[in-house]
Amino acid sequence: MTNTALAGAQAPAAGLPNGATFRRNYLLAALRDLGSGPITTGLALNVYAQSGKWATVGRNTARRDLRDLCRRAYLVAAEDNGVRFYRLGSNPSPAHPVRGVRKLVLEAIQTEGGEWTTGRVKRTWRQLSGTHVLRMSIRGYLAALHRDGHLDRHGDGTPHRCYTYRPEGQPR
Repeated sequence: MTNTALAGAQAPAAGLPNGATFRRNYLLAALRDLGSGPITTGLALNVYAQSGKWATVGRNTARRDLRDLCRRAYLVAAEDNGVRFYRLGSNPSPAHPVRGVRKLVLEAIQTEGGEWTTGRVKRTWRQLSGTHVLRMSIRGYLAALHRDGHLDRHGDGTPHRCYTYRPEGQPR
């Protein structure tokens, strides 16, 4: 099981998945090798223990990994008598939940209006996708929206930089 799972996971390198993503890819590949059946935190811990590389992974990390795989639709959550477990999802390669979030965030900026800072976008992003996003990524996203003409930038050179929605057809 371990060799096939390691082959199914992608190695981290420059521009490729980080350590957590690599670990989760390994877990998913190992769970697929095991086949169907209930997937619990204990099973995930056993998979990590057999890996050698992640033998010291704790229960909270295993839970986080299972929740993330569920959020990405690789696993499906279920409950029986108050006990939570997962099953393998039917789609072998679902789209990442963040794919549609950029468009939804722009729609939120348009409908809610007002000043948008990285903190406000971060809260909205979290509500829409359920995933964490770094402020640096949000700054790049807002800069791209400004460059594409969707937003106006305010406060250049000051600690309080914010963006507002620019209606289509309005000059820069």
